[in-house]
Amino acid sequence: MRCDYKTKSKDTIMEILNSNKDITLSADDIFKIFQKKCVNVNITTIYRNLDKLEKEGVLNKFPASDSHKALYQIICHDLHNEEHLHMQCSNCGKVIHLDCDYMADFVKHIKDHHQFDLTCDKSILFGLCDDCKKKLDDSSKINK
Repeated sequence: MRCDYKTKSKDTIMEILNSNKDITLSADDIFKIFQKKCVNVNITTIYRNLDKLEKEGVLNKFPASDSHKALYQIICHDLHNEEHLHMQCSNCGKVIHLDCDYMADFVKHIKDHHQFDLTCDKSILFGLCDDCKKKLDDSSKINK
């Protein structure tokens, strides 16, 4: 019986991650989605399954820009996550895949000039996405 519960939890976590491919989610975010779906699950079960999924290479684990918690995102092999950097909006959490020819030059520069092999699959740059920047710009215009 307990094994089925773990499988159901893992399946639900995968459904949640698959339906949110373009953003990162914390364990707390996933827990809240479970609650909205009226599915009873322990937060420890979520963390345990996220750790297993990361070890299995199913998802990436990123540090949050503003806290010590971890953020998770499913790896989409069609997007070749392991071959490019990621950019994450510090405001909304959206992850943008930085997959352009310039990045190969950047990685080569880091190797040649700084003697450092950059691992792209877990590399993330933080900043503001265009949508959030526009919202902040618009709100600052209103407050003037």
